[in-house]
Amino acid sequence: MNFLPSHLRHTCLFILFFLLFQGFALAGSIHGVVQSNDLRIVGATVRILELDRMMHTDSNGEFTFPQVPSGTYHIFVRSLGYASTTSVIQVRDGTAEVSFSLKASAIPGEDVVVSASPYARMESDQYQPVATKDAVELHQSSGSTFSEEIDDIPGVAARYNAAAPTRPILRGLGNNEVLVLENGLHMGDLATFDPAHATPIEMDEVQEVDIVRGPAAIFYGPNTIGGLVNVITNTIPMASSKTVSGNASVTGNSVNDQYSGHFNTVWSDGSSALGISAGGMHSDNISIPSATYTDPGTSQTFQLDTMPQSFIHTTEEGIGYSYQSDFGMIGVGVKHYYSNYGITGDPVDLTQQAPGPTTSRITQEKYTVELKGLFEVGGSFINQIKLNANTTDYMHSEFPTILQSDSTVTDSVQNSFHLNGYNATVQFIEQRMGNWQGTLGIWSDIENVSMGGPQPLGPNSLTTGLAGYAFEEYLASENTRIQGAIRFDRNNISTFASPNSPIPAFVNFNETRTSNALTGSFGIIQKLTSEITGSINIGRSFRAPTMQELFSTGPDDASQSSMIGDSNLVPETSTGIDLLLTGRFSNFTFSFSPYINFIHDYIYSYNTGIQDTINQPSYAYRKFAQDSSARVYGYEVSATAQLMEHLALTVSSDYVNAQDVSRDTALPTTPPLRGILRLNYLDNTYSGMIEWRLVSAQNRLGDGDFYTAGYGVVNLGFGVRLFSGEIAHNISIHCDNLLNKLYYNNLSAIGSFLPQPARGFRVAYNVTF
Repeated sequence: MNFLPSHLRHTCLFILFFLLFQGFALAGSIHGVVQSNDLRIVGATVRILELDRMMHTDSNGEFTFPQVPSGTYHIFVRSLGYASTTSVIQVRDGTAEVSFSLKASAIPGEDVVVSASPYARMESDQYQPVATKDAVELHQSSGSTFSEEIDDIPGVAARYNAAAPTRPILRGLGNNEVLVLENGLHMGDLATFDPAHATPIEMDEVQEVDIVRGPAAIFYGPNTIGGLVNVITNTIPMASSKTVSGNASVTGNSVNDQYSGHFNTVWSDGSSALGISAGGMHSDNISIPSATYTDPGTSQTFQLDTMPQSFIHTTEEGIGYSYQSDFGMIGVGVKHYYSNYGITGDPVDLTQQAPGPTTSRITQEKYTVELKGLFEVGGSFINQIKLNANTTDYMHSEFPTILQSDSTVTDSVQNSFHLNGYNATVQFIEQRMGNWQGTLGIWSDIENVSMGGPQPLGPNSLTTGLAGYAFEEYLASENTRIQGAIRFDRNNISTFASPNSPIPAFVNFNETRTSNALTGSFGIIQKLTSEITGSINIGRSFRAPTMQELFSTGPDDASQSSMIGDSNLVPETSTGIDLLLTGRFSNFTFSFSPYINFIHDYIYSYNTGIQDTINQPSYAYRKFAQDSSARVYGYEVSATAQLMEHLALTVSSDYVNAQDVSRDTALPTTPPLRGILRLNYLDNTYSGMIEWRLVSAQNRLGDGDFYTAGYGVVNLGFGVRLFSGEIAHNISIHCDNLLNKLYYNNLSAIGSFLPQPARGFRVAYNVTF
């Protein structure tokens, strides 16, 4: 595996050359204290937004950021049980002092999102609807994957397929219309290729998840028509004043006999940091209410109390290093991930040769090298240069279950994938000029995919993307901020001959598709009162068809279909309009966001109902096609009222109407009307929650959908946060599906056959030091 491809090496050399001819600002430090009514707060999160540096207060409620370049910074502080706050501070060549006095609140404090603009900002300062959850909040949410643990956020749902392949859906759009990132970079995986493909991420290593709803093409390019989910990990450590810091967690879940653990430890001398991490998860089949279930595809019945072949086993190891000084910071991280998980279906029935078992398993292995830099230039035009890049080596193999004539069960590789990916972004943060501030960016992405196995699903291919963009903001008044952005993308997909392919059509297969796109956005944020803010954002985005949609062919055991691509597909484009109204009072907060998204040349897949009689196994054909237009509109709303000092009530709801206008039919996997009623207790030590999740019936059915009745599910949780010196212990106990409700989810790939998980008890312990 190459450490860096040539285009990334050239980028790094350019930055180093540029820096040699720039003057650097002097470095100082920031020291502060966080308290509430003269009580020092231990373990509070403190962030420098402009530098995206974070640490926690010590046993005296104090914090120190060393090696801070001179300038003006926003310091953000958040702690459970208190309202969050921000302060502006000037840093010169000495130590800048700052103090924070937090107010107790049962309403979760506003948080910072790093994925919606070039700068880390609070949620209320973003042009689009955004949300974020940190590690503690994720552990306190229902489910066992990051997708499940964010689907209580309005506008966010999870496409369920047992545990491993579960993937987020934003505003009714998923797969290639929603981009899932790690640390702002492409995962370098093939999770959108098939509903059975998983996102290769170790759940317990996730430190934060950012969600941007609506088109987000300016900074991240194609595949963001519906929005993006950025999973943030500590692959590259940050230097701090603490000699040893980090976190560790262990989790158990009765619904699948899961046990998992992960640790991340950082050694730092204030200028450099060395971090190591490791973890893994082992879970068995997922429990469901015991009953007799009928597979509608085969009409065969089964007495089941678990989802067959829904296990998952993972491991992860990583090491990273960073150095920071008056020039900024530079860091590198290396990580290895492996998983072996099952794809559920009909269980093995040794008494019956036909239709036989339909389960399979998949193995994933990924190596990642990540590079990150923040360079303080201090020039008359460019103030900072940000570098974010990675290279990935991803391998994926599928093993369908085979029932032998002697009634033994075996599996062997049917198809495999090998992807080498390279993704890089360089941002030039402009010096503020009066009321103007902006960012210029260069983005590139390369994916080299090889198909293998006895039944490869497509030709070998190379996909390249290159883009440049500009984002500018204008402070029209103290209460009005305007942004405008433009981006140009060039995308190319080329297939190449595969002389050793067992599929004759791929031996000399050479095709090329090139597409160019101009996208942009325009937004206004208006502070209506000191508590209420309104915004509007209009964005145009695009998505080029993938190799799979263009050229795939052959049987796919994981999805139980035989795929047919369409080489005549053209890129999708969309125009989205977001409105957002938020209010944050001392004892009440609310957010309301209606939206509409027009998608042109919409790409979809559908089951033809025709059986494949050429290939074995023989599945029904699933074909990719394109319509002239689709439309998605809906709303997201949430309101929280503090009933007493530590008790709050939250009511939230979302609705999506997704229509294929050309065919006058609903788009598939569209969430029905949903709502949550949650009573929450929160102080700096204890937390408690009882919630009632309500989902209406879904009878607006698209291709491959099935009717689901409405349902309500009750979840219960309790948490405690204890301190021992500078060490924070977070313990949570939750019960998902408290009443053991048997219900079906229309977003589930197996929902026409199997219900959602049964009652499960989760215990999580997280320690931060």
